[in-house]
Amino acid sequence: MILKKYGFIFIAVVLIIIGLTVVLLSDPYRFRPEPQMNEAKYSLEKKDTSKISPVKPMHNKKALPDNLRRIYDVTDKYISLDSAESFWLDNVSNSDFKIVLNAYLYDHPEVFWIDSSSLYSYYETDSGIEVELKFSMSGEKLNSAKKELDAAVKKAFTYVPDTADDLELEVFINDYIVNHCKYNSDAAMCHSAYGALVKGEAVCDGYSKAFQVLCCKAGIECAIAEGTSDFNEDSGTGHMWNFVKLGENWYNTDVTWNDIDSAKFFCERYLFLNLTDSDIKKNHKFSPLYTDADINGNTTFNIFMPECGSEELRYINICCAVISDIEDDSEPIASLIKNARNEEKSCAFVIDKKFSYNEICDKLISGGYINEWINGANHYLSGKKIGMDTKAYTYPNQGIVIVELNYE
Repeated sequence: MILKKYGFIFIAVVLIIIGLTVVLLSDPYRFRPEPQMNEAKYSLEKKDTSKISPVKPMHNKKALPDNLRRIYDVTDKYISLDSAESFWLDNVSNSDFKIVLNAYLYDHPEVFWIDSSSLYSYYETDSGIEVELKFSMSGEKLNSAKKELDAAVKKAFTYVPDTADDLELEVFINDYIVNHCKYNSDAAMCHSAYGALVKGEAVCDGYSKAFQVLCCKAGIECAIAEGTSDFNEDSGTGHMWNFVKLGENWYNTDVTWNDIDSAKFFCERYLFLNLTDSDIKKNHKFSPLYTDADINGNTTFNIFMPECGSEELRYINICCAVISDIEDDSEPIASLIKNARNEEKSCAFVIDKKFSYNEICDKLISGGYINEWINGANHYLSGKKIGMDTKAYTYPNQGIVIVELNYE
């Protein structure tokens, strides 16, 4: 009787285990708590944005030798006038002045009235050079335009959060420019911060100068990067972007490339926010330092070039799910759930650099991992579910995959 009794118990236990196994196989998420996204951790302090002190770091001036800094100070005097006046510089060559003027304009993105097509005229002798800066406007018109730019900068910060760290402020500035400026090479003043912030139309140097103006206003050190880019396979196109300092590290940020007309997904506005030198060089090339450049040739050059080697604040890694273990589905499922509840049109996954990008993409798309993650996310979603007719878009240079979300 005892054997019979325990035999029944054994059979019952086996049946229960089999039943649970069937349930788990049919719905492996039934008894699993909803996955949560890992909270991004970085070492920047929040601050009261009403008490932010603007910065004016003058990195390019500091990078010049003493003899060129003297010319820089004289140039400042004449650029600050209401109209152009010629001035004489003893023992200064045209190449010296060209370096100094570029350094000045890199440090002063708010200066929009120097004609970008000609900059200045000069008469050079063995004893020095006479220079006249080319003003695009002067007098009352210039003073009025300066006030317009000041008002536009003030307006940009109208909706800034009450408290924010420097990364959050940088994202705010990036978003503001992307939302309020349109790329237009035919627009008046398109090479200036005035064009980007007042007129709402600019090209890369206008975007970069506007970004620098707003960053410095927000107390964030920022500088100009000169070079070329390979956008749309148009190799060697002259281009400008920014160096930005967050915490103790410098990063590359290209707001122009964050504002692409063909962009289909919201997260694409952050693809070029806070990149290392090695990452930005995949489709950008730095112009040489002025000490290595042909100054009198028709080439661009850099004066201040900080090393950008940290990935700590690469923003796409912070705002998107990072795939560091292909078999751990918690982070991607949590990201899909979050985006679906916000009715986002997409969900981006960053492929950890330790992996082969192509191999992981093959597993995600052809291997069915993305579909499995969507099934997992749908288990926790009430109401609208994510449809299975999704499309995945690959971005090899950025190391990400973006999944277009449809709902049913």
